[in-house]
Amino acid sequence: SGAAFRRGLGPTLDFGGDEVEVQVNDSLMRFFDHCAKFVALVEENDAAMCQVNAFKEGPEMKKVLEKVASALCLPMEELNADLVQVAFLTCSYELAIKNVTSPWCSLFSEEDAKVLEYLNDLKQYWKRGYGYDINSRSSCVLFQDIFQHLDKAVEESKSSKPISSPLIVQVGHAETLQPLLALMGYFKDDEPLLATNYARHAQRKFRSGRIVPYAANLVFVLYHCDHVNASQEEYQVQLLLNEKLLSFHHSNETTSTYTDLKDYYKDILENCHFKEECELPKVNVTAVDEL
Repeated sequence: SGAAFRRGLGPTLDFGGDEVEVQVNDSLMRFFDHCAKFVALVEENDAAMCQVNAFKEGPEMKKVLEKVASALCLPMEELNADLVQVAFLTCSYELAIKNVTSPWCSLFSEEDAKVLEYLNDLKQYWKRGYGYDINSRSSCVLFQDIFQHLDKAVEESKSSKPISSPLIVQVGHAETLQPLLALMGYFKDDEPLLATNYARHAQRKFRSGRIVPYAANLVFVLYHCDHVNASQEEYQVQLLLNEKLLSFHHSNETTSTYTDLKDYYKDILENCHFKEECELPKVNVTAVDEL
């Protein structure tokens, strides 16, 4: 993916050669695999997905199952939520990737699609989002790395040195980006997503299909401003998610001074230590208690 992105930039950007070596750093971009606490208590713990499993057996999914079973002339006992979700994802993938309306799409109404969307959002919420603190806290190593690069650029600029890395591209997955956005506090609803509050979340912020769609991307843009009223305004930042500006929490503006941004996230930058965050508890507690 990194090499493909590099080629996509085209020949106009001079990187000192036709190809730039792509470094693989799974400990940074796949932090979730290297976080023992997340792996044991969320990734490999069936109980962690209790809300997802409860929704699969709930009234909303039961209604969808009945409609699909009727359309396929199948007895209800031959279908389950997982099979119906596969049919829905097949419809979704063909539409998104090939712009083809799959025959599977004819099984679902718009309301059915909303129910199945919520099922997937529940999974992402509890596995990669706000469901458990460790989901997002495990991404702090990546968050800190981003700010280390920004700090270096500011330091070089202040010293009138050429910026050694004017563009840094890090390629991961939706599983990389979703926890990072949760760590930063984006798309958090007042009420957690549960199996029992589907109707109340009709206008929810946490919609994983919009937050991390295909080719999802998060961009930090650092500006050096010459004409400013105060020294702290010299370096400013914008944040773009999927090519659209995000407002900053501390100001509700789409531009922030770098100083204010670092101050807002001071606790994460200074007090989030990956090794300690991801260490499994030494005492014998249940997964639910620890989470």
